[in-house]
Amino acid sequence: MLLHGSLMHVTDSLSSGRFVRFLAEEAPAAHYFLAQPPDGIIMTAAVGWKVIVPDLSTIAPLAGALWDGYHSLVKPLHGGSIGRFPQVHVKIRNMKGLYDQFVLGQDFKDREGFCHRMKETAAILHSKDHQAEIHEELERTAASEYWTRVG
Repeated sequence: MLLHGSLMHVTDSLSSGRFVRFLAEEAPAAHYFLAQPPDGIIMTAAVGWKVIVPDLSTIAPLAGALWDGYHSLVKPLHGGSIGRFPQVHVKIRNMKGLYDQFVLGQDFKDREGFCHRMKETAAILHSKDHQAEIHEELERTAASEYWTRVG
């Protein structure tokens, strides 16, 4: 499984790198990458980071790390323009392209509800993945000029 994510409405006060390093420290079994386009490519990232999830046992710690990272690093940045709250957009998908997506800071009221949704989604999507495909994605991402490994 893959998680793609981005920080929304945080300006320069929090980097994706700092957020992803937090995730990697809290849930080290997954593989973390930051979007780092090659020189000459200018973009505004709809996807700032990627997490390659090797198996279902990685989901619970990763869900907890996402919740804690949002609450400790992102949510305290509130105070921007009206209606623009700091958020974390997360898209969880399998290798077949099936996915679920949600926004921390908008879609969930409590940790338990968020972690339940992550685990439930992962259980459904994981059954469609094959370990060989996940391994190939990890090798492809690690070799890419676009992604930089974290941790």
